[in-house]
Amino acid sequence: MKIRSLLFVCFVLLFPISIVAQSSGGNPITGTWIGHMGPGATPQFAITLELKFDDKGVVSGTLLGLPRPGEIKSGTFDPQTGALKLEAAPTGDSNIRLTFEGTVVLNTATGRVSGDNQTGVFKITKKIAEESTATQQSGANETANVLRKNFGEVNGWVMKAADLVPADKYSYRPAPTVRTFGQLVAHIADSYNFSCARAAGKNVQWSDAVEKGGTDKATLVQKLKQASDACNAVYGSSDQVGPLLENIGHASLHYGNIITYMRMLGLTPPSS
Repeated sequence: MKIRSLLFVCFVLLFPISIVAQSSGGNPITGTWIGHMGPGATPQFAITLELKFDDKGVVSGTLLGLPRPGEIKSGTFDPQTGALKLEAAPTGDSNIRLTFEGTVVLNTATGRVSGDNQTGVFKITKKIAEESTATQQSGANETANVLRKNFGEVNGWVMKAADLVPADKYSYRPAPTVRTFGQLVAHIADSYNFSCARAAGKNVQWSDAVEKGGTDKATLVQKLKQASDACNAVYGSSDQVGPLLENIGHASLHYGNIITYMRMLGLTPPSS
């Protein structure tokens, strides 16, 4: 058997082997496999294969990407040990041209092919990039939805509280050592501006601009709404979990203060 013929048969065998590499979740074999193979000790020729596994130990498949496609005439796979044995031939040829024996570890298969007193090696990997990307995207979407929901909840309470507390009570403070209600609302607005800007990828430093500005109700309700709108936009587009999560924690902490202020003022907090 000539080297070129051996390479062709090896290509076919490599495809089933790739399937073995897929051993976690779902069908361990069915899928597309990409890698290299060749005679001697170094795989040099690129291959792409499509494989099917019937979940009963039988492997079948076809070889794509070569001038002449190939097929697995006989194949077995043991999910417990990862052992794979395949007999392959060019499509339409009933004579077995190559025998493959190898093992699969973590979606990568390596082994030896033999035929007509010649041997070759292979290394192939199951194509899982699209599946992995889809899984990661699904997880990212779930995280984003949870963060958006939690921010929406606590921010809704803060904004309702800012609206419920009368304008003449914005200067109220339970003790001389703590912020007034107005300063508390302003501090939350400042934190929104800082955390959500960071989540949007901006290199910003903390600023007390809102708290150091006017702390009357009309001014602060508007400032809080502006900061809230900016955050809502970021929670719908950013994947920077750190600052988004910190923002929720900080807002929740100070909403706890707001509850205390409102109870002492004889008002019912919006979360009650």
